[in-house]
Parts: sequence; structure tokens; C-alpha cells
Amino acid sequence: MDLTVVEDRVGAHTALEVNERIDSAAQRRVIPEEGQPGAVLAQQLKELDREWDIERWLEMRGDGMKYIRWICFGICILALCSSKICAQAVSGLSAVRVAFGLTQPVFVTAPPGDTRRLFIVRQTGQVHILNLATGKLNATAFLDIHTRLRTSGEQGLLGMAFDPNYTTNGKFYLNFTVPGGTWGNGVTHVSQFQVSAGNPDVANTSNEKILLTFSHPEANHNGGWIGFSPRTGDDHNLYIATGDGGSENDQGIGHIEPGGNAQNNTTLLGKMLRIHVNPTTGMASIPSNNPFFGSNTLRQEIWAFGLRNPWRNSFDRQSGRMFIGDVGGDAREEIDLQRPVNPGGGENYEWRLREGKIATSTGGVGGPRPPGGVDPIFDYPHSTGQCVIGGYVYRGNQIPALRGTYVFADYLGPELGSQGKIFTLNYNGGTTASNFQNITAKLFPTKVGGYLLKNPSSLGEDANGELYITDIGNGNVYKIVPPTTSAHIDTVRALPEGHAMVEGSGVPFEAYTIEATAGLAPAFCPIGTITAEGDGRFEFEDIYAGNFPERQYRVTPRTP
Repeated sequence: MDLTVVEDRVGAHTALEVNERIDSAAQRRVIPEEGQPGAVLAQQLKELDREWDIERWLEMRGDGMKYIRWICFGICILALCSSKICAQAVSGLSAVRVAFGLTQPVFVTAPPGDTRRLFIVRQTGQVHILNLATGKLNATAFLDIHTRLRTSGEQGLLGMAFDPNYTTNGKFYLNFTVPGGTWGNGVTHVSQFQVSAGNPDVANTSNEKILLTFSHPEANHNGGWIGFSPRTGDDHNLYIATGDGGSENDQGIGHIEPGGNAQNNTTLLGKMLRIHVNPTTGMASIPSNNPFFGSNTLRQEIWAFGLRNPWRNSFDRQSGRMFIGDVGGDAREEIDLQRPVNPGGGENYEWRLREGKIATSTGGVGGPRPPGGVDPIFDYPHSTGQCVIGGYVYRGNQIPALRGTYVFADYLGPELGSQGKIFTLNYNGGTTASNFQNITAKLFPTKVGGYLLKNPSSLGEDANGELYITDIGNGNVYKIVPPTTSAHIDTVRALPEGHAMVEGSGVPFEAYTIEATAGLAPAFCPIGTITAEGDGRFEFEDIYAGNFPERQYRVTPRTP
């Protein structure tokens, strides 16, 4: 049992900031009814452990000053990010199924600041909205462009990104393949669309503005990820991941020799591109610090090169580092890094000469590192996994022990197997990552429902930075959660007329009961109920606080 007592003297209207504590005890299981749609997230979280006791003392003094004391009982987990802590095993993880029955889900995302919705992208051409407050999918899809697509092989609707100003302009961007092209194997469109004027849950698909197109020699290695960065000075620059053109070893029809597409900067294939998007006009231009800006021979859209199939990538929303999950060939899978200290890019990640940190072993194309080549920060053999799925550095609030950890996946898992895996690693600078762990068994089978992971196609973030997994093998979407959920009171503010404002954080959309005592009496009684907002915050005004000097407060789950 941990007991921490802090006493502070504050003015009548001053908030007391309290360090975060996560406290939990006894487990409680409730099995949803068979066939229950989606096993609503809020209900699922209730099935997990969550008993804690967080108390606040508010003592009213006649001199107009207030003493606020707080005591937190339980197991206190401090979210530290020292190298010593980061080197320890990741613990305190679980998963819940938040959506199911989806054909080929390949991505999830959310508009900036939109904590009530999660957008689920399907390769077949649809985007669905999961209402995070109810845990249910909207009956009508946000969009459906399946009639425009070429969906053979690895093609279809592959990527989605919301404009940084989506709240005011309603613009979003898609990466998808359509029929045709130079080799008849499809053409990628990177296009701007807009939400409909009359319904925020339905897109207007008639107003496509094409920003960029390029043809594919083969139907595989399409890349498909697009995204905006959080970096200062990088506003409205859209990043676009492209594969090397497909087939094997960056060779064959449509692959430029010598060297292959990924090493040739006259083609957009095998690259990370960057274009500037004017959100008003839908016009694309070239950022002036792109490495080949102004060239008459090299493609100015190129920002980095030497990539095989960078299927899923991300920016750390805190540090601005870019993590690239580049799918390997016959030997190694790799995670590459682009540092914000080099905003102009120009990195060569060495494919087809190198696969991971070794010379490519097949096709006679391997060789020494090219001048200025950049090795991955982490690579692994196919005895660990066969198809890397890039992920995200966790920056959410629900799992403090996971903060700063890169979470990613492998589509197939080890050789001779076909069940995917979820991994983590730590990167704190330098040339390599550390603390690689397989956390699949911590998440699956899920505690509620016993659902298994089959083939993870992507990870994604909601607006709060919480992480989700799309499983293309079984049509499910999972959320990574703590095994025990908790809430805590952060501040108790004295208000005029003897009122007090109780403020804290919990699980988004979870219902809680605020309990209080009559002075220092040991018994707690309910004084009201609240529901946490989409960002997890809650507040409750106690209008009777002035009648009970030295009143204690705590927050508990509301019983259904």
C-alpha cells in the first residue's frame, strides 16, 4: 500500500496541480451477450479491473485562504521515461475489440481535435465512422468510392489524411489506385476531397481534386500511406509513401536500370514524396527545401529515396521524428528514421542495394552501402516476422507506462507461420533502437470475448493519441488499453458562494460517480454523476462544499 500526503496553501480561485497517479485493484469480469454488436468499447472497459480510492480534502478557513490536501491510496505507477525505465519490459497492456465485420480494414485515423469519432479505411473503397461515445459504427459510410478503384493485389484505397485545418475547411486526402496506367497495372491518385456541406458524417465524393498521379509496373509494392507532419515550419506539406514498382528485387519491366527505381530519382517509385497543398485551391506545389527543388531532370516531389515498400509510417507527434516501416524482401524487415534536424530530407535508405543492414541476398542486386546511405534503426530476420507494418510512438494518456514507446506490427509473424505479431521498441536518439519486445501475448486473446489477432494491416491513432490495430485477416479493429482502467481527481478549486469545482481525468465517455463525505466523517456518499468528455476530462461542481469543512472527495465507476 502506498500513501502519499501533500499539503499546499492556495488562494480561493487557484487550482492545485496534482501529479498523475494510476491506481487499481480487484478484477471484475462481465461477459457481453452473445452476438452483441461490436461489444461497445465503454462496456468492454467496464469488464476490466478498476477499483481505486482517490480522495481530496478541502478545508475552509476563516482567513479566506484554503488548504487543499490530497491523498492517493493504491498502487501508484509513475510514468517515467528515463533510460533505466525504458529498458524494462513493457507491462500493463491489454486490447479490446471496438469494431468487427469489416472487409479489408487497412487504416484508422481521426481529424485533429475530433475525440468523438474514429475513421476506418477499407481497401475496398469505403471509410466508416466509429462513434467512440456509443461504440457503434454509423449506419451510413462516410464515403464509398469502390466503383473508381482497381483493387487487385495490393491495390485499392490505401491511405487517408485529414487537413490540419479540417475543423474549419473540411478537407481530407486519399491515396488510392484506379485502372489504367502506362503498364496497365493501375495508377495511384493522391487527391483532395471535402466533407459534405450538410452532414459532417458524410463526404462529398464528387469534388475530387487530383494532386498527383503515377503508374505502377506491377500490382504490388504500392506504398499508400499519406500524412502531414507536426513539425514547425512544415505546415500543409503532405508526405506520400510509394513502393518501388513491384515484382521482385526492383527489377523487370518498368524498373530503371542500372540500380532500380528506388535508387533512381527520375521516377517517383520507391520514395517518400513531399508536396505542399494549398487547402483552399487544392493545388499542389513543391516545397522549396525539397532536395531536388528546381531540377529539370530529377523529380522535385522526392523527399527521400531508397525504399522498397514503405506501407505504414508515422510522425511522433511530440518529437517530430518520422518512422518508416519498409517491408523487406527475402531476408530482413526494417524500421527507418528521418530526424527533424534535417527538414529538407534527401536520405537514401539504400534499397535495392541493401535489405535491412545487409546486402540484398537475392537477384544479384546487393552491394555495399551507397555514399551517404542511412541504415535502419532496427531490422529483424524472417524468423521473427516476414512483413513489417510500421506503427506509432505512443503519446496517449490511458497507458502512462507505454508513453514514448514505438508500437508496430508484423503482418505474418515468423517464417512458416501466418499469424501476425505486435512489437515494441524504444528509440532515444543515435543510430539504433533498443528494447525490442513481442507484446502479442499481452494483448491477445482479448480478455473480453477471447478474440485473436490474425493479420494486422495497420496501426492508427485517434485524436487523443490512443492506438488501434486493424486486422485485415478477420475484419476486426482493436484498441490497445490498460488492463485496469482508472480515473483520478486532479484539482479541487474553491468557487464563490462556498461552491467547489472537482476536476479530473478518466476514460473517454466513461460514466463516474463523484462521492464525498460530510466533513471528516469516514463514510462516502454519492453527490452526483458525470461522464468524461472525449479527451477523458471531467468536472463536477459541488454546490454544498461550503457546508462541509474538510470534505473529502473521490471518484468511482458508475454502476450500470
